[in-house]
This record gives sequence, C-alpha cells and structure tokens, in this order.
Amino acid sequence: MNAKSKKLSSFLKNFFKKRTRIAITVIIAILCAATLMTTVSALNTVKIIHNGKEYEISTLRTNAEEIVRKSGIDFDEKESHIDTSLFEEQGIIYVNDICTVTFIDEDESVTVKSHGTVGDALKDAKIELGENDELEGAKTDDYLSQGLVVKIKRAVSVMIKADGDITNVYVTKGSTVEDALNKAVITADDDDIISKPLDKVIESNTTIKITRVSIVERTEKQTVEFKTKKEYDKNLAKGKTKIKKEGVDGQQEATYEDKFVDGELVESNLKSTKIIKAPVDCIKIVGTKSSVVSANAKASGSKGAATTSGGAKTASGVKTISVFTPPSSLKLTKNNVPTSYRKKISGSATAYYGGTITATGASVKPGIVAVNPRQIPYHTAMWIVSNDGKFVYGYSFAEDTGGFINFTGARTTLCDLYMPSLSACYAFGRRDVTIYIL
Repeated sequence: MNAKSKKLSSFLKNFFKKRTRIAITVIIAILCAATLMTTVSALNTVKIIHNGKEYEISTLRTNAEEIVRKSGIDFDEKESHIDTSLFEEQGIIYVNDICTVTFIDEDESVTVKSHGTVGDALKDAKIELGENDELEGAKTDDYLSQGLVVKIKRAVSVMIKADGDITNVYVTKGSTVEDALNKAVITADDDDIISKPLDKVIESNTTIKITRVSIVERTEKQTVEFKTKKEYDKNLAKGKTKIKKEGVDGQQEATYEDKFVDGELVESNLKSTKIIKAPVDCIKIVGTKSSVVSANAKASGSKGAATTSGGAKTASGVKTISVFTPPSSLKLTKNNVPTSYRKKISGSATAYYGGTITATGASVKPGIVAVNPRQIPYHTAMWIVSNDGKFVYGYSFAEDTGGFINFTGARTTLCDLYMPSLSACYAFGRRDVTIYIL
C-alpha cells in the first residue's frame, strides 16, 4: 500500500471515531434532559398552615403526614392535630397545636383541650355565644395558644328614652351608663338630666331616661309705670285732689333666662334690666283742710259725754268711740291704759267730722286719726284716751294727715280724731290725750 492509500485509511478511522463520540454525547444529553423534565413535572406544591401561619413547599412526596414531618416546621406530632381533608383537592394541610384553653363565663370557669381557633375551642367546651355577647382576651377566629384565658362578657339590653324616641342597645355586663349612651351615639349636655349616674354599672336590663334641659336667653321691652308723689295743701279741702304734673310711663329692656324641659317652658328668671326711657313722676296735690271746723272754743272743757253710738267694745266691756275692735291680745288696766305698748305720746287733740277719703285712701270713720306722718307713720296702730279720763277713743289707726302739719302757732296739735257725729265733735272739742303706740 502506497503512502497515499495509508493516509486516506487513517483519516477515515479518525473521522468515524469522532462521529461516534458526538452521537453518544448527544444521546446522553437527551436522556438527562428527559430525566430532568420527568423529575420537575413530578414535584408537588403543598401549602402547610401551622397555627394560622402559612408555609409553601415543593416535594416529590405524596403522603401528607410524611410531607409535614419532612417540612422542617417546628411542631410536636404528639401534641398537634394534622388535618389532611383538603390535601387531595387543594394541596392544603392544617397543623394545629393542641392547647389548653380556659373560658371564664361569668361565675363559671371551663378548661378544655382543643386545636384550631377560639371558635373551635368554644364548640369543644359546649359554650354558646349570644348574638351580642363579646369575648375579652381573644376573638373567635384567633388561633389558640397554650394557656390562653378568654373571658366571656354576656350582653344585657338597655332601653334609652330621649328626644321622644326609644333606642335599644346591647352592652356587656360591667358596662356603665356612659358606655351605653356612647354605643347608642346619644349625647347629653351638662344641663340635661340623666336618670342614672354616668358611672353607674349596668348589671341587668335597664332603662335610661334623658330629660333635655335648655337655657335660652331672651329680651323684651316693658313699660315702666310712673310713680305718683303727693304734696299736701292746707288750703285745699280734705278729700280734694288735683294734678300738679302729669306722669309719663317709661320703657325698659328686660333680659330673661328661660328654662325649657323637653321643649316646655317651666321657669323664667329675670337676669337684668336696662332703662331705655325714664318715667316721669306724677305730682298730686292732696287737700288737708277740714270741711268742718272743730269746735275748740265752744266745747273745750265740756262736761258732756261723747256720742259713742256705733263704737266698739273692749274685752272688759269698755265702749270706745272708735269702731275698730281691739285684738284679744290688748290688755287694759282699770284706768283703760294698755298693759303693753311700744311708745307713749301726750299732747293736744281736736275732734273733726266730715270728708270722705283720707290721705292714704281709707274711708273716714271713727277710729281714723289724722297725724303728722313725720311723727307718727301712716297705718300705725294706736290706743288713745283723754287725759281727763272722760273719753276713751280706743283702738285706732293713723290714716290721714292733719291740717296742723304746717301749723307754726304757739300750741301744737298732736292729732285730729274723727268723730261719729257733729254733736260728738262738739262734745270732745280740743283736749289733751295720750297716744299709746302699739
């Protein structure tokens, strides 16, 4: 074989060796890829929920318990419950630790071993919750933890009456009146009246009444009536009057605080007044001149008895000129002098008769005495007797003004005594008397 033939033979041998190695390599690669694809397609995605916490793993295993054991999740197989009911359809495995749970239901305490949620434990403890009952320490969908203590707060019904409406709410025992109002979203102002204290604990079904109280300020304009002032005229006949100056009403602005209870006005208090227009006083002239002159000179020192027809009697039977009956508390001595009095005044008195109305507006009658009001105030009750013991004028009142009020002569008159008749007036005349202020 020549050299050329040997080279060709060597080339062919090397070529076929390389092709074989390449083919083998390709075949091996294809087999590996097929194996890898088969392995990947055989992996399962499993979700493990352990006490509410989710873990997602991929595994070739198909046994749920084995998957959980090999998952690396920290749990005690003997003290846990494995739920595989959803494994086949949804690939979910529940692992819940078995926990000791205590429920305090009012005065009772129940302890159970359970797994899952608080709601599951309640079922295991055979405890039913009312629609408005509440839990303290956990919620029904919370997962259990070892040694968990849950307090059950039973609900009570509260009826709230306010603003014409009735609102029913439920609160748990131990709640306060304020808690019930907050739950009902009902507010009360400081002025409102709540039938129970806000901090009162609601132990059982109860009713709360809110009385609405409001204070409203208002103003109104009012008439201020004028006053009448009197001036006395000795030259004008007694009982006669005339107007010196006409009165004019004024005006004021009054501010009130009105109190309303449930919309009804129950109280109104005057807060302040402000004069807008001042009133003008009326000035009235009142006559003091007696219509009949007293019989001073003619009857002075007369020994005749006064006419006492129509007069009153004392408890001891003494008849008086005055028609006013003395009170039973007035006690007299045998000389017809009161045993008790505030003050004693002595002086000259004159008798008068006539006229109709006194300075104070009283009708004239025996027992009505005209005085100086600066010395003896109007309406003063008195007991009057003559110093000579001949006349007991008796129980009387200061209701008129004597004409002597402006007298400046030498002899001062203490009072004028109204008599029942002209003859009685002449009989008494002018004489000294003693007035006992009662």
